[in-house]
Amino acid sequence: MKQRRLKSKGAKKAFWKLTLLIGALLIVVAGVGTYYYDQGVQKQKIAYEKQVDEARNAKDKAYDSRKANDIEQAHKLIDKLHVKDKTSLDKSMSQLTNYLSEIDKVNQIVAKAHENISEEGIKSSEEALELLKAPYEKSDKEALAKQVNADKQILIERQKEAERIANVQNQYANKKLIALTFDDGPNPNTTPQLLKILSDAQVPATFFALGKQAQACPQIIKEEADRGNEVASHTWDHKDLVTLSPDQQKQEIESANQLINKIIGKNVTLFRPPYGSYNKSVLSQTNLSAVNWTVDTNDWRYRTSAPVVQNVSTYAHDGAIILMHDIHQWSVDAVPQIIQNLKAQGYTFVTVSTLLTVQDGGAKAQQVYFGR
Repeated sequence: MKQRRLKSKGAKKAFWKLTLLIGALLIVVAGVGTYYYDQGVQKQKIAYEKQVDEARNAKDKAYDSRKANDIEQAHKLIDKLHVKDKTSLDKSMSQLTNYLSEIDKVNQIVAKAHENISEEGIKSSEEALELLKAPYEKSDKEALAKQVNADKQILIERQKEAERIANVQNQYANKKLIALTFDDGPNPNTTPQLLKILSDAQVPATFFALGKQAQACPQIIKEEADRGNEVASHTWDHKDLVTLSPDQQKQEIESANQLINKIIGKNVTLFRPPYGSYNKSVLSQTNLSAVNWTVDTNDWRYRTSAPVVQNVSTYAHDGAIILMHDIHQWSVDAVPQIIQNLKAQGYTFVTVSTLLTVQDGGAKAQQVYFGR
């Protein structure tokens, strides 16, 4: 009996030990389960935060680049987020769309006004710029304002030029005008003589100088301009431009023009093609205006001044551009008589630029002029 009670007591003790062990195991299992559950939740949280960061970065990239594919990518990433984060970023992307729409609208207005600069267009541009008020739009507004201000300056310069042209045309209204032009110089022997003749007679002329001669005699080029004459390019060394490549044409014209402009300290926009030879390619190589002539004295054919004087007397007319050469002594000797004869006929001597201002409102780039 006693032995049976001991066995019963041991069994109960063993049962409780087993129960406690099982309880402990359950607690451990529960703890481990909770741990791994928490770890899973943490991983999901980290993964989602990474998604949010990627979406925010994509949004920032879209703001910076403004490219359609970057904007599309930002929307795709934002759409994967929870409602709270999605709502916030969607609002930011909607704002970007509004910014870009406003900027594009103002840009179109400014661009249209730039195509045909006018007071009305500038006013419309300035009013449009007031739409750009956000900090994000600041740099765009500054760039567009810079364009509008540049257009303003162009308009001011055009208005000044229009006033200048009107003044010149009024000054020479109802007058018989003629322009003396001299090619191929300067010649250190004959050109100074011609300059004195012109100065004494108070007659301005236009000199189409060769670049290589200007390089050899810069002081004469400067004197020509200082005495109130016009000085322009006759190319560098008198090659027939139509026989050259486009690059060679450009070099011949611009090298002389740039040197002469540097010597006289102003930008002259005329040039005379040697032999009067030009084509579309020649005219398109620069923004200069080509000037030929109406009256050719053919002075290079002679050795005396009489036929030169006669040719001018025979063919001179209102609005004419007369071709001569200041490198020939007989041509220079003919000038006093030519001036006397033309003044007696009521002619007023002007430079080519003045003549073209009166006749055509000024010379236009890449056009050729002959006078009338």
